[in-house]
Amino acid sequence: MRRDVPAREAEIAALVGERVMTVAEVDHRLRLLRSGPLAARLPAPGTAEGRNLRRWLVQVMVAEILAGQEAARLGLPSEPSEPSEPFGSTTLAPPIEPSASPVRSGRPAPPRVAEDTARAVLTLAGALRTGGVAAAVLATAPAARAVCRALTAESTPSEEDARDYYRRNLDRFTTPETRWVRPFGPVRRGEMTGPLEDAVFAAREGETVGPVGGPGGPWTLVVERIEAARREPYEAVRALVRAELAEREGERAFARWLDARQAGCVRLTPGHEHPADPAQPDAGHRH
Repeated sequence: MRRDVPAREAEIAALVGERVMTVAEVDHRLRLLRSGPLAARLPAPGTAEGRNLRRWLVQVMVAEILAGQEAARLGLPSEPSEPSEPFGSTTLAPPIEPSASPVRSGRPAPPRVAEDTARAVLTLAGALRTGGVAAAVLATAPAARAVCRALTAESTPSEEDARDYYRRNLDRFTTPETRWVRPFGPVRRGEMTGPLEDAVFAAREGETVGPVGGPGGPWTLVVERIEAARREPYEAVRALVRAELAEREGERAFARWLDARQAGCVRLTPGHEHPADPAQPDAGHRH
């Protein structure tokens, strides 16, 4: 990004084409972020990390503006059915409630390709594919998603690529054996430990086991029902796999487009550089 800045730069955070993004706008978004539910996890103001948080938020805001400009230029339809809240105004995921039982949280879920492709979610995998700024904007800005779709409107994954993805990710389309255990509910291997898991998965359907030692125990358990492991055949998930591959290619295309557009028409004032810019004084990675 070019660093030549206009006059009155003290009031300007960035120039995005003809659009002036003011310091006041950045301050407002930062206040939203610091007053939100994740405030306690953010670096303290006045520290190098706190200043880099501000720099990173500026990059997200710039990307939102660029996406909005491109969507308007292309005449892309909006997404009125989807609420659009700018990054930093709300939490992106609900908190995880602790469980009182010895069954571990985060049990594997059945295939979720349809759900994953139906809504935009900020995930670590998405950030690793596209970079954190692009992933954040795609998760929160309908204009960015519209541009993303437009960039790959004429591109579709091949049948060979879809089948290869299915073969390499069979775990995503496999539901492991599930045992319905009273009083825990549905349990899969790896969600219990030691003697409890051994007893539950050695039992027959309808059998009572215990007392068995374990956290908060001993426990007497009833294996009420056993559901065998199953795998979705390729034909049943083919359309969903192709849709996900198309979405991922769109994300990568959007990230490339965003990099090029930022380099061509964005000017940042001092203090609002990218956190990874080695020329800024708080850069944490140097050679």
